[in-house]
Amino acid sequence: MELIDLTRTMQHGMEVYPGDVTGLAVEHLAEFTTAGYALSRLTLLHAHCGTHFDSPRHFIEHGADVSAVPLAFPAITLVTTTTREIDPDVFSSAGDLSGRAVLVHTGWDAEIGTSRYYRDYPYITPAGARFLMEHKIALLGLDTPSPDPPDSPDYPVHHILLGAGIPIVEGLVDLNRLITGGDARLIAFPLKIAGMEATPIRAVAIVT
Repeated sequence: MELIDLTRTMQHGMEVYPGDVTGLAVEHLAEFTTAGYALSRLTLLHAHCGTHFDSPRHFIEHGADVSAVPLAFPAITLVTTTTREIDPDVFSSAGDLSGRAVLVHTGWDAEIGTSRYYRDYPYITPAGARFLMEHKIALLGLDTPSPDPPDSPDYPVHHILLGAGIPIVEGLVDLNRLITGGDARLIAFPLKIAGMEATPIRAVAIVT
């Protein structure tokens, strides 16, 4: 069994969508040199910072929040694409998707830290989202900041998937490590905070 970390490392001052907003601030209250121990607090933690989990509550008024989403440990279907507009053709040859975590590998995590990351990323078309919904996937995960295109006025993919109760994980990294094969399952549990629509997560693939 191998554990593959698919999570972006978070650090003080890191950005959040749309790229010009601070998502994390850390204050060190005590240090070993002065107090003999370390003590810190998060003075800012944006719910959509880094690798994070969107619950239905993000776009569906009465949808489940992160504390109410059922915990799951779904098998992974990895879909690799180099196209910018990800439509049903990208998913149609991936086999039975029912109950699976569909992770979309575009390689876009290589753009983290550049001006392109939040601007030019690949995205899923509404038709692609409806395909995934109709095939009853358990979760959608991406190595991009969003399944919807940049500056989308109405976020159709979020509405389609979250409206069907399908959570979305954004900002995954290192999906290329899954390409070598093997059976894999995904752990992507949000923090259990009532009333929150999203939280950062530690996403891990367990490969056997």
